[in-house]
Amino acid sequence: MSPFLPLRPDQDLVPQLLAASRAGRSLTCAGADVNAADLRSACLAGEGLDPYGLRLDRARIVGPLDLRACEVAVPLAFTSCDFTEPIDVRGAHLHDLSITADPTLRPYVLPGMLATGCRIDRDLDVSGMVITGELAARPGGSTRASVWLIEAELGGSIVARGTHVLPSTGFAINADRVRVDGAILLPDGFRATGEVRFGAARVNGSLDLIGAQLTSGDGRALNLASASIGGSVFVLDSAKTKEPSRIRGRIDMNHTAIGGTFFMRNAQLTAPPSGVGAHPYNIATPMSRPLLFASQLSVRGAMRIEGDTVVRGGLLLTGARLEGGLRVEGSVWNPGDIAVDLAQAGIGGIEAADVSIEGTVKLDNAQVDGPVRFDGASFTTPRQRRCISAVGIRIQGDLRLAGVNAVGGGLNFRGASVGGVVDAADAYISNPGDKTLSLHMAEVSGNVRICGKFRSIGLVVLNRAVVGGRLRADGAVLEWRPAGLEPPGEPNPRGVALEALAADVRSGLLLGWTIKAGGIDLTDATTTALADRPESDWPVTSYLGGFRYDRFAPVDWESGRAVWDADERIAWLARMRPFDPRAWQHLATVLRTAGDRDGADAVEIAALRQARAGRPRRARAIDRLQDTTVRYGFRPQRAIYLLILLIAAVTLSLYLPAVRDQLRATDDNAVVFSPDGARPLPGEAPRPGTCGDGKVRCLSPLFYAIDTVVPLIDLHQRSTWYPVGEGHGPWLEWWLNLCTILGWVTSTVFAFSFTRLGSRT
Repeated sequence: MSPFLPLRPDQDLVPQLLAASRAGRSLTCAGADVNAADLRSACLAGEGLDPYGLRLDRARIVGPLDLRACEVAVPLAFTSCDFTEPIDVRGAHLHDLSITADPTLRPYVLPGMLATGCRIDRDLDVSGMVITGELAARPGGSTRASVWLIEAELGGSIVARGTHVLPSTGFAINADRVRVDGAILLPDGFRATGEVRFGAARVNGSLDLIGAQLTSGDGRALNLASASIGGSVFVLDSAKTKEPSRIRGRIDMNHTAIGGTFFMRNAQLTAPPSGVGAHPYNIATPMSRPLLFASQLSVRGAMRIEGDTVVRGGLLLTGARLEGGLRVEGSVWNPGDIAVDLAQAGIGGIEAADVSIEGTVKLDNAQVDGPVRFDGASFTTPRQRRCISAVGIRIQGDLRLAGVNAVGGGLNFRGASVGGVVDAADAYISNPGDKTLSLHMAEVSGNVRICGKFRSIGLVVLNRAVVGGRLRADGAVLEWRPAGLEPPGEPNPRGVALEALAADVRSGLLLGWTIKAGGIDLTDATTTALADRPESDWPVTSYLGGFRYDRFAPVDWESGRAVWDADERIAWLARMRPFDPRAWQHLATVLRTAGDRDGADAVEIAALRQARAGRPRRARAIDRLQDTTVRYGFRPQRAIYLLILLIAAVTLSLYLPAVRDQLRATDDNAVVFSPDGARPLPGEAPRPGTCGDGKVRCLSPLFYAIDTVVPLIDLHQRSTWYPVGEGHGPWLEWWLNLCTILGWVTSTVFAFSFTRLGSRT
């Protein structure tokens, strides 16, 4: 039996329609005209209606079908029907309403639908129809739409599979505050040329935009502001038509709540031009061309942008709550502006590996309860030279930046807290005249890896950062390249390529890098183990004042050796400019703590020699004397050697007959003695003995020399024997006085050297 009952044009429509319903068949009209008033009469037939419903096929319905405030307890189904006037079901209570067609045959037109405040127990299905018209919800109203569903209630779903809603101006669908117990299905070629509004809607199921095409003349394509969607939102390519979803216009999802997943795949999304598409009630946005305006969006599942999705415009997700995390693939292009804004958002994790982003990713003060991954991502043309701005971000897991390619901007993680590692191995960051990677005041529980093929053209900033693990920079190439920027970039008066003022690296600093241009600044930084190659890792301009480390370690942990040799370390610091005594002093402390006291002394001696160049000429002379004699007090035995040499010289000179002949002594009776004996006056008898039998103290060359050279020692030799005043006596007097002065100086330096050593210990 055929499912259709043919229309008899010579008979009334209502009895035929009721008869077809009782027979469980559709009334097919073969394109004949049907009066809308007759349809209304059939719908109001009351007890004559069969539960099968009223079903009409291939009819041309003439006139407005007005079912306002009507109650129809059976399904209404119109298949492949044309309508000359809109359908009006405002305030009606319907069981089920189906107006469908096969779009592959020919277009079937519905000039609009007014369904404000209606109740439909089951589904509203307008699949395959071409809906035109621009209707006002009330007479004189300025707002117009093709389909009105404001405050409607549906016990089932809204289905518009392959439907075309084509207003020339105004909204395509205005369904603010609609209540849908099922889903909203707009898949497989659904097309709208005006804004599709579901503001403040309550949908228990999902929103399906698979293969949908949304465009808008006023720049607003989809409005889900303050909506609550119990299921997921799908913006995917269609498995049936193979067409990607295309949305040209702004998507408004402020304060929207999604109970499932927000899933985009292979979609083509294009924002309107700058300054177009905002509603009068929208707050000001930090980006000039947002595609997705989703401040305070809440997604219980994940937000996923996958496949070959291309987003031309910005994603504004300020304060969003993405409990299942964010996954981004494909491309997000908003050059010179913010591409993704997740400031103050709460996110389960971020997966954005290999993504292409033109613009800035903003993560300021975001809370991420998992890892953040940008491995292999590409960043270009950012806003204000910041490819990633993540000031104050809190990350529970790792921060993965391995293989990132960032050109024209830096990665700013100032004040960040990272529960795992920061891995920027093999990254390339070019931001001449400004910061490249900034971990200023950041706290990192694990390692910081700027190693492998890491390349920085600009300034790496680690000021006051706290790194719980190691800082690895082996293989990195750092280069400071100034550039005339407007506005100016990061102040860098010292022209360094890496700045780590007061940084605390708690598990060791592993270098092995190449500083291609610029210097490094580790002023007041601290670490445990310093693994470096002193001959190649340190540029001439290195600021190491206050830089503290406990020990040295090898760069190559498997086959290398730590450089503890004092001479190599002295050569290391000797190349540094400017000179800072704190770096030398700490090196000496480390060597002394390790048991190399001689090496520590050699370092301090070298430091004093380096400091000598900056002193006045007179001070340099005294300095050289200390260096020559006792090596600034570190070799006090040298003073003893000099004293012994002076004593030996004086002693030997006193054994020379010519010198001995110049010495005289006098007893209490004014008798003059020479070393060979008394010299009586003329007419006196010779005195016995060389010393007058004890009249004077005998000359002892050794004791005389000690008495002359060593201060504070009086052996009564110098006071007994004195040179004569004629002949060579004055020359002998000069010689002895010179040796006395040298002895005093040497003894004083010796005493000062012990004082210095005592103050150090």
